[in-house]
Amino acid sequence: MSDNPNYPIGTAAVSWLDSSNQIHIRVYSTDGYTLTERCWDGGGWVAGGFNAPGGAVSATSWQASDGVHIRVYATNDDATIEWCFDPGSDWTQGQYTTS
Repeated sequence: MSDNPNYPIGTAAVSWLDSSNQIHIRVYSTDGYTLTERCWDGGGWVAGGFNAPGGAVSATSWQASDGVHIRVYATNDDATIEWCFDPGSDWTQGQYTTS
């Protein structure tokens, strides 16, 4: 149906606990063209600030002494692009390149 929204065809998720044991979840979904982020920080699901082109998605995260680091890998136009979120910064394109 033309009036239906674009439904996700691929999903990746990351999670971590903060210092007060609050769980945080990030879900990255693609409709085949665009990746979007949904966030859970204990108060319900909200739209996140990440949005990028991509037909496939994977993600990883880790917690370091400075906070949580997130990497999202989006496949688009026969290449994989790395997107990075690090403490104190906004989303930036990473250095990963497809061989």
